[in-house]
Order: sequence, then structure tokens, then C-alpha cells
Amino acid sequence: MLSRKAKKIIQKIIIGFIALVVIFVFDFAIFAPQQFSAPSTDPSLNKELGGEQIRATIKSTEERTSTIEESITEQEEENKGESMVETSVEILKQIKPGVNLVVPFTVQAPYANWDDLHNEAYEEAVLIMAKYWLDNFELNKETAEQEILDVVAWQEENFGGHYDLQVLDIVDLARRYFNIEKIYYSSVNSIDDIKYQLSNGNLVITPMAGRLLNNPYYKSPGPPYHTVVVKGYDENNIITNDPGAQRGADFSYSYDKFFESIHDWPFALGEKTGLSKDERAQEVLKGKKIMIVVEKED
Repeated sequence: MLSRKAKKIIQKIIIGFIALVVIFVFDFAIFAPQQFSAPSTDPSLNKELGGEQIRATIKSTEERTSTIEESITEQEEENKGESMVETSVEILKQIKPGVNLVVPFTVQAPYANWDDLHNEAYEEAVLIMAKYWLDNFELNKETAEQEILDVVAWQEENFGGHYDLQVLDIVDLARRYFNIEKIYYSSVNSIDDIKYQLSNGNLVITPMAGRLLNNPYYKSPGPPYHTVVVKGYDENNIITNDPGAQRGADFSYSYDKFFESIHDWPFALGEKTGLSKDERAQEVLKGKKIMIVVEKED
């Protein structure tokens, strides 16, 4: 028989052992997640809930993010593809078999005086044609010559000189000098973009790398930078009013040749004024494919 004293000692040992077990289990439950769960390295993936921070493991977060990104990308590509198809179909439906708008014509040198002023007057000539088309006015050489001189004088006063104009500046000139309000510019991804505008009764002006056009009526080797009025098209050709030649009225270019030659002047107003003609011809090839659209008011 154990003595009363021995029994008390054994009870204390048992109680102490139980207490140690309870403490160990409690500590493991509390601290094990912090020791073995890797916190996210991206703060944006952490959330606060009831004052307790919930951490996702790096592996599970990366797998979930990757899956979501793949799903979003696939959906975006699918939607983009469907949208492009729908847009293309709608555009093609509105393109007519052929168009040839009635647009007054002027060459940029109405009296065949190809001095420095008239050699650079293609932007002025295309805007004059657009303005007279909008107003339904006839255009003769006397009127065209005076218009060209007046608009060049305005540019010298307001632009500080008579410069090559990129599309942005041509639109600015059209609005400020010619008071053409419904005019804007847009990228050209294919000839269909131009045909679509013409099919809707709008006039198009395009900036060109002039030497790529290979117009036989240009003075060789052709203008480094140029602009033309696009007034129509048929099955194989774009129809223009090209101010760079006396025979420029209703002058046709093949689709491929015309699209290849579309290039905007790549410099801001008054930049690169000291370039030679050959240098300008090279620089313009850096310009974007873009067009100006002039809408006729109802």
C-alpha cells in the first residue's frame, strides 16, 4: 500500500505531465501555420479580415493567378476577334462597287509657275479643292492662284513660315483658315478604310511619299512629300485629284501602289526645314499611314 504522501507525489507528476501535453498541443496549433505557411510576396494579395491576416501560399497564388490570366486573355482574344469580324463585315456591306465624287480640280501651280512657293503648295491645293467641293463652287485658275497666295501668306503670318505640314497641321489649317468644321483624321489599315469613307459620301485627303507614286506627269523624280484628294475608286484603282500635275484631275493609281505610298510627314510644324529633297524623301517614309476625312454637310 502506498502511503498518503506517495500518492500526492504521483498525482502531482500526472497533473504536471497533463499540463505539459496541453501546453505543447496549444503551442503547435497557434504557431505551426506561421512557421510552415509561406506568406505571399505580393502585398496586394493579402487581405484583412476581423483583424487577422489571411495569407495564401506562393504556390497556390501563382497557380490561381496564372489560371485567371489565361482565362481573361482567351476571352479577350475571342471577343476581339468577334468584334473585328463584325466590324469588317459591316464595313464591307457599306462599300459600294464604285464611287467618283464630283470635285473641282486645281493644280498647285495654276499658271505652271513651278517656283519654290508653288512647288510646296500641295497642302493648300487639296484644301482649296475640298472647300470648293463643300461649297459647291466652281474653281478656275485665276481663283485658285489667288487662293493659294492668300493661304500661304496666312501661314507665314500665323505658322511663322511656309512649311511641310503633317496631317495634324493640315486639319488645323482647314479649320482655322478655310472654316471647315467637319474634318478629322484617321489611320488607314487598308484601302477598304478609304473606300468606306467615299461610299458614305465623304472626301478623303491623304499624305503621300510622292516619289513612290511614280506619276509619269511629275517632274522627275517626283515630290519628296505630297498630298492628294481622293475622290473615288473603281474595281482596280483609286481615283484622285492630284495637284502635282497639270493632268492630275481624275488621275488613277492602283490600290497597291497607292496604299504603299501613304505616309504622313513625320515632323512637327517647322522642324527639319534644312533637309535636302532627297533627305525629305527618305524621312517621309517614316510617317504613319493616315488620312483626312472631310464630311459634306447635309
